Amino acid sequence: MLAHTRQGSGPPLLLVHGLGSAATTWDPLLPRLAARYDVVAVDLPGHGRSPALPRTEPATPARLARTVGALLDHLGWDRPHLLGNSLGGWVSLELAADGRARSVTTLAPAGLWLRPSQRRNPVVRVNRVAARATRGVQPVVLRSRALRRLAFASVSAWPAQIPYDVALEAARAQTDASGYPAALDGTLGLRFDRAGSIPSDVPVTAVWGDRDHVLPARSTQERSLLPAHAQWVVLPHCGHVPQWDAPGAVLRLLDRTTDRTSDAG
Repeated sequence: MLAHTRQGSGPPLLLVHGLGSAATTWDPLLPRLAARYDVVAVDLPGHGRSPALPRTEPATPARLARTVGALLDHLGWDRPHLLGNSLGGWVSLELAADGRARSVTTLAPAGLWLRPSQRRNPVVRVNRVAARATRGVQPVVLRSRALRRLAFASVSAWPAQIPYDVALEAARAQTDASGYPAALDGTLGLRFDRAGSIPSDVPVTAVWGDRDHVLPARSTQERSLLPAHAQWVVLPHCGHVPQWDAPGAVLRLLDRTTDRTSDAG
């Protein structure tokens, strides 16, 4: 069973983090989310406290989605609202295509590139190498705003403003994610191609930062791969992790998306 945390009350909401991250990436939002939703934040396989998939199973986004689907079965949730970031956004779209979503709010989703690639994303690779190289000194160096600016410049538009505890948890998650290589390789040669399987009564909102250096607009933000009814939002002065750079905007967009479920009948 995948590790997860749960708090709050209201409509069910599942939070799905990105590659090399963990459920803790959502900590800055949790108090406000829990005031309105019954929130579960999951650790994907080989991330956070969750065990990795067997090595014989390719960790594709579709496979990760099936693993998360088993958690939903355990929780007794049929179709929760979904909020995912990066790889977690792709996994959320796969879950929606599997019929497991009431709505989807996807932040800087992976899988929407113009052409599938067999090469690992160089920004992602550098972030992983840097995290592992600084394993022993992270608690010290991340106390410096200047070094936080350097460490998180590729994922945040305001890296120096990331709180110390959030930065440290993110660095630890990146360093310790045993499932990182498999999940990264599981995206190679693939892209999200199941938009037609997402019902039109499942609202979808894709949210991008205008300063996303991990998945830049020119090559990795192909709108046609989303359902025709999906809404597309670009946030100003925001990077690859909108829940850090623009938490208020993310909350408003999530509420707007979940509220559309009642409008859809």
